[in-house]
Amino acid sequence: MTNPILNWIGGIPDLLFLRMPSFMLETNPATYSEYLDQLRFYSSGRFAEPGEPFFSLPQEAPAFEVLESRPDRSGVLEVLCYPSRYQVRNPALREAFASHPANLHGYLHLWRHQPRGSRPLVLCLHGFMMHGPRRARAMFKIDALLRRGLDVGLFHQPFHWRRAEQPGRQYLLGPQNLPLTIETFGQNLHDLHSSVLLLQGLGYGRIGLIGASLGGYTSALYAAHAAAVDFMFLAVPALDFFRYLRPRPGLFAFPVDETIVSETRQALDLVTPWRYAPRFDPDRICVVAHAGDRLCEARLTRAWVEQWQIKNYTEVPGGHWLHFGGNLRGRIWYAWLEKMGYLQNCLI
Repeated sequence: MTNPILNWIGGIPDLLFLRMPSFMLETNPATYSEYLDQLRFYSSGRFAEPGEPFFSLPQEAPAFEVLESRPDRSGVLEVLCYPSRYQVRNPALREAFASHPANLHGYLHLWRHQPRGSRPLVLCLHGFMMHGPRRARAMFKIDALLRRGLDVGLFHQPFHWRRAEQPGRQYLLGPQNLPLTIETFGQNLHDLHSSVLLLQGLGYGRIGLIGASLGGYTSALYAAHAAAVDFMFLAVPALDFFRYLRPRPGLFAFPVDETIVSETRQALDLVTPWRYAPRFDPDRICVVAHAGDRLCEARLTRAWVEQWQIKNYTEVPGGHWLHFGGNLRGRIWYAWLEKMGYLQNCLI
């Protein structure tokens, strides 16, 4: 699946995203020394194993409330809200983190059949700026999964959907404030595990996870820290954000020099799946990459797959959004569901 022409054509739209205009990003007022100190909190080896880990996962399911509940096709659609219990690691960022109150709660969409029985559930992790139930419903073809008898959940990542005060501003991936981005990655994993524990508390004994792009990155990072779900399916997973998060001139109150760039690279290593060995069984991970992807580069995905010894790996031609695999990715997804036993006896 390596057609150079199709890969080149498919990768053209990706370049537009890599040039996201700076007006979507706030400038950082920190001084050079303040920002460098913040970066070094993560790049100094403070969290090097076997010392204190950066990522932490909750031990118990969160309290939650049902914000919405309405009939939906053959069952009910619920919107669950729970508090984000993540504790910011860097004391210097606690005030800035708390200044985004909408992001201090997590949300979970849940499509449930009635009666539920012993159905398995597929938990979807959306991509960057691809939030909201309408987009997710189309992206993950949720209606088709429901027709197959599966229940479906949608995990909302930080600073997306109702977790964002200003949808036009981005904080989850912020080249102007990498320390806040790193803390948000920590929150993301913590909240994802909260959602899994919440679903288990609702009686779901089988939970499969599908993540696309940013959701694929979150899934890979989760696989490095927990074995709480049944399987994972990663589509065009992001495995290295340095190309996008590299500090840009004009976003800071100081000139960007090589020291800032180097410390950025080192700090990002802390939240990169490469850094960790898998805690999740690699034989229960399936990965699909796009060979010409300029955002989530297939060469990085290949190297990570080899490092973790993931056997279920496929590449299709094209770029991140514009690919030429036809319905191959969908066929692989449904074959994986079948292999994992999610299309057998799920109508109980």
